[in-house]
Amino acid sequence: MRRFYQESWQGIPFTKISHLSFFHLAGSKFYSTFYEEMFARYSSWEALPLEWRENKHCTADWLINRIKQHRKALNLAPNEPYRVLSIGCGIGYVEKLLLDAMPDLELHVNEPSTVGLKWLRSYLPAEHVYIGIPPTFPSDIYYNLIYLSAVDYTISTRDLINLLENLRAQLEPAGEVVILSSSFLQEDSIIGSFVNAIKILIRGVLHYLGVRPQQFWGWRRTRKDYWQLLKQVGFFQVEDGFLEKSPETYWIVGK
Repeated sequence: MRRFYQESWQGIPFTKISHLSFFHLAGSKFYSTFYEEMFARYSSWEALPLEWRENKHCTADWLINRIKQHRKALNLAPNEPYRVLSIGCGIGYVEKLLLDAMPDLELHVNEPSTVGLKWLRSYLPAEHVYIGIPPTFPSDIYYNLIYLSAVDYTISTRDLINLLENLRAQLEPAGEVVILSSSFLQEDSIIGSFVNAIKILIRGVLHYLGVRPQQFWGWRRTRKDYWQLLKQVGFFQVEDGFLEKSPETYWIVGK
């Protein structure tokens, strides 16, 4: 596992919106301020950078295929809902694509702040939206599939274990938890880890000199890290791979 840093996102320099911390993760206030700036710049999902949208399309296409295969394997009755929960949905573009492709999907979403849901609100009933991390869910609702798309990097290992344990308890029998990672870390050598530590030290010096301020953005994880997480939580059927259309995106499923 390795720390990483960010200076901007969606073309918006972080120095424009907030004081940056080299040691502390961006909190809900940071994201709320960022989303306000983003919505002031962009009028819709379609106005966002093409490369980012194409990557989200790859993620959505993979999830759509996974849901269809899983739904078929469960042999659900025609009137029986297939219920999906998205953890940390952000501005909701993947969720919008899922609903466009599968209008009958019962989709629930979670997001730490209400601000980022500006464009997605009209797509979902209010009772299908849960605000806060960790989220609180109705005790009588269970899900066939729960996914975290490009969000686990913002969560420490301890908190991620707790979250996954809570999510596992919300699954229907034969339900699945899916993690899609856009911050996957290839296994590193001792020398590579040492070089990275030097780079972080240099980044820290530049940050505190004010030459190149950076925000601590989260943790990149290896395949071994992801497998250990799911096994520790109690998922004993695990499979993983990379998206065919977006090979830099790693996926892992626990059952």
